[in-house]
Amino acid sequence: MITACNPDIRHRLATEVPPLRQAAVQLLHLAGDPAASMAQIANLLRTDPVLTMGLLRVANSPLFAAGREITDVRQAVIYLGLDLVRSLAVTAATRGLIGSRANPLRLPFWRHSLATALTCRKMCGLTSISPEYAHTAGLLHDVGQLGLIHLFPDYGQTVGAAVQRGESLTDVEARAFGIDHCQAGRLLLSRWQLPVELQSIAGGHECPSSKATGHGNLLALVHAGSLAAEFMGFAVIPSARNVEPRDIAAAFPDERRQDVLKSLPELAEWARQHVSSIEMGL
Repeated sequence: MITACNPDIRHRLATEVPPLRQAAVQLLHLAGDPAASMAQIANLLRTDPVLTMGLLRVANSPLFAAGREITDVRQAVIYLGLDLVRSLAVTAATRGLIGSRANPLRLPFWRHSLATALTCRKMCGLTSISPEYAHTAGLLHDVGQLGLIHLFPDYGQTVGAAVQRGESLTDVEARAFGIDHCQAGRLLLSRWQLPVELQSIAGGHECPSSKATGHGNLLALVHAGSLAAEFMGFAVIPSARNVEPRDIAAAFPDERRQDVLKSLPELAEWARQHVSSIEMGL
């Protein structure tokens, strides 16, 4: 596999791919600050009307609704809490990255990312990771693929046939573009100054090492969430081999695998419904 990134592609990723909205980046850092106040969070969000509108739409979706209509940012922070507001704002901001440029893979990409995020939110009960952080990591894990789709409008035609023949997606990307989507994701999240842990998730989610430390649990969770999204039918580039429930369960310790297998049918139905609901809201 090619490990060195093409410097021209690195430059194009940095200059041509639209950045995550700055308010969302600041929010990711501010929400992790124990000294941050609700007023600070609300005031930050108010600086970005587009992000605020997306946040309120998602907050009022069936998945997150607080039992009454949420009509402003301060209400959202009070009723939902800082962590959940963070993940919802990043959901809205990530949807904005998709843009309006015509490409048949943009909607499948969004659905896969959202299904992964929702699955990570549900499956994090098997770990010590918070639902909101799991959601954010799942949502951003494949942002490098979005970057490649943006740079190469023929991305699907370039990699699709080879992947469907059984070749590794990252190998095909590296051969075709001089960089794979994991490397691209790490570069983009670093460029946008997002937390190092999220950069590591973007860079390592395809093949998490069993020796991974520090980020290991979250990395395994996002890997499983991405596989589960494919299992539900939310693949960006379908592969030659169908994902099986045992593939998803294998990301967890032995004692947890039966729980994963039992919960998977209900989880898949729940995630499909909420992908549609959130998609319509945004």
